[in-house]
Amino acid sequence: MSAFALGMALAAQTAHADTKAGKASEEQFEGLAEILVTARRTLNTDIRRSEDDIQPYVVFGSEELAQSGAQNVEDFLQSRLPMNTAQSTQSQAGPPTSAAGRLDLRGLGADETLVLVDGRRLPSIPTGDSFGQPNINGIPISQIERIEVLPTTASGIYGGGATGGVINVILKRNYSGLDIEARYNNALDFAAGQSYFAVNGGTTLEDGRTRIMGAVSRSQSRTLTASDRSFFRRGAELQFRNDPVNSTILVGGPNICATLDGFDCATDALALKSGATLNSAVTSIPDGYAGNPAALAAQAGKLIYNRADLPIWTGPDITTYNLNVRREFGESIELFTDFSRDESSSKNITPIQYSLYIPESAAANPFQQDVLASLNFPHALMQSQKTENTRVNVGGIIRLPYRWSAAVEYGWLRNTGRSLSNVVLGPASDAAEERLQAAVFSDLRANPIADPASLFNIFSSSGRDAATLHTASLRLGGPIIRLPGGDLTATTLLEQRWESTDDKINSSSVGGAPRYTWSPEARQNVKSGYLELNAPIVSPSSEVPFVRDLQLMGSVRHDNYQTRYAGYSIPIASPTGPFPDQPGVKTDLSSTNYTVGAKYAPIADIAVRASWGNGFLAPKLGNIRAEAPSVLSGPLISFLNLRDPARGNALLPGPLTVLGGGNPNLQPEESESFSAGVVLTPRFLSGFRASVDLTSIRKTNEVQNLPVSFFLANEAVVPGRIIRGANLPGDAPGTPGPITAVDTSAINLASSRMKAIDIKADYNFKDSDLGSFRVYAAATHTFELSSRAAPGQASVDRAGFFEGPLKWRANLGVDWQNGPWGAGWNTQIYGSYRVCMSVQTAFTCAQSEAWQGAAKVRSQNYSDIYVNYGFEEGLLADSEIKLGIQNIFNQRPPTVASGVDQTGYSTFGDPRMQRFTLTLRKHF
Repeated sequence: MSAFALGMALAAQTAHADTKAGKASEEQFEGLAEILVTARRTLNTDIRRSEDDIQPYVVFGSEELAQSGAQNVEDFLQSRLPMNTAQSTQSQAGPPTSAAGRLDLRGLGADETLVLVDGRRLPSIPTGDSFGQPNINGIPISQIERIEVLPTTASGIYGGGATGGVINVILKRNYSGLDIEARYNNALDFAAGQSYFAVNGGTTLEDGRTRIMGAVSRSQSRTLTASDRSFFRRGAELQFRNDPVNSTILVGGPNICATLDGFDCATDALALKSGATLNSAVTSIPDGYAGNPAALAAQAGKLIYNRADLPIWTGPDITTYNLNVRREFGESIELFTDFSRDESSSKNITPIQYSLYIPESAAANPFQQDVLASLNFPHALMQSQKTENTRVNVGGIIRLPYRWSAAVEYGWLRNTGRSLSNVVLGPASDAAEERLQAAVFSDLRANPIADPASLFNIFSSSGRDAATLHTASLRLGGPIIRLPGGDLTATTLLEQRWESTDDKINSSSVGGAPRYTWSPEARQNVKSGYLELNAPIVSPSSEVPFVRDLQLMGSVRHDNYQTRYAGYSIPIASPTGPFPDQPGVKTDLSSTNYTVGAKYAPIADIAVRASWGNGFLAPKLGNIRAEAPSVLSGPLISFLNLRDPARGNALLPGPLTVLGGGNPNLQPEESESFSAGVVLTPRFLSGFRASVDLTSIRKTNEVQNLPVSFFLANEAVVPGRIIRGANLPGDAPGTPGPITAVDTSAINLASSRMKAIDIKADYNFKDSDLGSFRVYAAATHTFELSSRAAPGQASVDRAGFFEGPLKWRANLGVDWQNGPWGAGWNTQIYGSYRVCMSVQTAFTCAQSEAWQGAAKVRSQNYSDIYVNYGFEEGLLADSEIKLGIQNIFNQRPPTVASGVDQTGYSTFGDPRMQRFTLTLRKHF
């Protein structure tokens, strides 16, 4: 309650200000939560941010979103936000992958990018051992007013989980009349169609005191498979040219190679049992093959890759509903209720792709050698995923004396997900294996096997995840004192969140034998208090020499996290139990974080800005629960070569107790960020703006699970983790006793560092004859993203590697408008990157480079255009038609060797390649 008293005290201190209650204009209340000052037009609970803010925000408006041709938020930010380091989208991954969001600011991980809608948190996607990032792809692009991104640590404003930054999606809340939109998107070969239809409307009643707004939309998509594109073939052919021994060269068709070990292909030429040699180690089964070995000889050295029906792009089918009702009671009170729901589903019928070892002795094998063969059964396994998000917010806005306002709100938000996945493990029996061996040497397209899945042991898994989030909040905001540059404003927040996952029963089977696991409910309660001050010390109207503008800001936020977790995937006998007693682990963590910043403009042409903030990330659920101890015997200790440096590197005597898993005593991961930049708005070039911002993030206390060998070698670094017994007879004085146990549970030990520079430029100008133009460019150069597992160890830099952020990422373009006509161009640029991962050894890295035939995947760029026309008169008045072509030059993504990535292409590119978007809108 002390924070509440603080907020009310701030309101009481405004007696010097205007004593009239009532509504004030937005201009009078810069620095306040939007909902407090513009409630008729938005429900955004955050302060309205801009690119000229003290902190380096990036803002995308509704027009830019619409012109992009993107199908959802993730697709848009993948191509237009250079600080987003995600390498692929959910559509490219498809089921049965996790439904959790994949947005990743600065490369720190999706769990360190906070995603908000209208300034509010969403229910997490349960992933078993963590609360995963919400998935916002169910929000239609047409319903978004703008997206505000802060790509630096922001816990001092937004709380935990914002160590990499925050993305706030602000929805449209000012519909008037009725808007109908229809959109169709497809590849130029019509292989990946998407359709979208939406109706948005709003009306007012009672002379404007009641406003009702609603929207409904539906989109449907079809799946693109590897056989629709040449990526798979190109990746395998590249692999075959550079290293024909890797068995991934077989996948994608009825291909065969000689083998010596049953895992890799050999280089020895295949020889038929008839005595004929093929002069090649590989061959394939041709169409129409009827068992004549001569046809295999004719295919020597030829591989087939057009049978890969693996989905490579799956857009979900999405249905959304929104309803918002507001009612004014006099001039001081407004009540609102907001309901939204989105349903997203994806289904894939995937092939069975299996590499089968066939010994020389097998009856079906016509060769004198053991062989490896690739089997491909199309449309054999069902994979599906369905996600539903429901959000209900009710509240009121109260106009207080002295130009203060308050917003009281309660939110109920729920996410549910259902999934089904099927994975092949191997042949179901010896008889099934013999039948599969015979199937290798037949034309399966001409003579398909009925129900091929019955010949395999298939791990089938299905389950339902759900999370519920309750929020209650009080916001206060208003002016405190009048400064030379304007009002010193304060925004305060008191909030409590209760988030829980449902009990989850997961069913799986292998060969039809059912198995069940149980994940008990996990709970996380968070209490938060926040205060942000914005102080315009000097403004242009102050007329202070060499100080045209001086602004300061500061925020402080305290969060208390109480978490209860009892584990996940606990084996049970049946879906109805019995459920074993499962003691829960409870943690209670608190963190206070700050953000401070300043912006100074000596003249109208230039401004410098700088900000500092710290942040925290609460431990994942799986990191706080310990596993049952394991005991290593003497022979196993000898096999693992576990030695004690403090006893002359002698082998541990054994037995050795090893504690592992999570640790309930973990502390939050911590971060500090610093940003500094310059904003140029030269008067001699009206309409031009450019900014350059340097951002540095340092993280400490990162959670690690390290092997036993690390703790043995670093006893002084991890005090208390090595447990020793009494000295043995004959030990010299001062010799420590033998090690009896090692605690390898999760530990706060690692650290990381990120440095990047962001460059942005916009030029808006107008010609009386040619119309208005906007030329823009944005780029991010990541100097470093290094990680250190423990103090004293060498750091590993992931920037520019296969799994890390690109060194360079950019986009640029131009928009034009002249009367009813409009057009635009945008080019996305992705820098080159290493084909090996940063954590690979020199040997495995060299192997990946040998497979690729190069050390790097080349840089790539893709260009999009659009043209639109708005009808102003006649029957089509207030209508608009727009045509966009994405990847106008039909640029193919760089080929990646199949041994590096079996997709065969760089996933920064869209596998649909050249495509078009046709949009029709009508306003009534």
